[in-house]
Amino acid sequence: MKRVMEYQNYRLYVRDFYTERKIRSGFTWRDFAKAAGYSSPVFLKLVCDGKTNLSDVGIERVANAMGLVGADLQYFRALVNFNQEKDSSKKKEVFKELRAIAKENEMTLVGEDQYDYYESWINPVLRELAPQVPEATPAQVADMLAFDTQAAEVKKALKLLEKVGLLNKDSKGRFEQSSKAITTGNIEVTSLSVREMHRQMGELAVRSLDEVPVNERDISGLTVGISEDAYGRIAKEIEDFRRRVASIVMQDTDEDRVYRLNIQLFPLTKKFKGRGNNA
Repeated sequence: MKRVMEYQNYRLYVRDFYTERKIRSGFTWRDFAKAAGYSSPVFLKLVCDGKTNLSDVGIERVANAMGLVGADLQYFRALVNFNQEKDSSKKKEVFKELRAIAKENEMTLVGEDQYDYYESWINPVLRELAPQVPEATPAQVADMLAFDTQAAEVKKALKLLEKVGLLNKDSKGRFEQSSKAITTGNIEVTSLSVREMHRQMGELAVRSLDEVPVNERDISGLTVGISEDAYGRIAKEIEDFRRRVASIVMQDTDEDRVYRLNIQLFPLTKKFKGRGNNA
């Protein structure tokens, strides 16, 4: 069986542990629960099915039943907390802990590249910009960005883009965009950093109201009351619109600037119908 450090979901690891033991020795959920000190014979099955969580005490019980010690135990504790944490900021801190444990044990987490790529708005911008200005220094590239950026940030971003294979250097040392696309990888890890990317881009959109000339931006919005059915139809229109925009971008061969297109549709109220309220 793989080490726990090769997993990004503790529920899958626990299930794989159970399955392997069951194949080898007829191990049952009752046996597993008993070894972990639980009276309910199906509690750990419910955990693996995502229907309940492990408490701090439960983490230790289950880890002991699986014989985890040392760095594996440390990683399992952090992994459970990462999978069960709902707060994004706390989840990011736990992910840093997971990375540190893996690094100390010379392992790489699936999803690390994607996490790093989406963690800063500068990365996708430089992926588009760097090949267009092959002679520019990091300081000059920083000056080309619409929002204040330091040369050191540009250097860090370019290094990351090379590392993950999204930018390559030709024989003359100039950056060129590879055909490689950043993949979702570890979906939970990626979604964590994608949320951070959306937050940063949203903040830049607000700043653009004051820092970008009105003839160089297009920001508008609607505040509407709609049904759940209308929401679904609008979401489908947005999806189709994104595809049409992507097609225009693919056909464009004379780009001279990097833009960001934010499309946002979110509720401003809770549901106010269907609650049995006669008022």
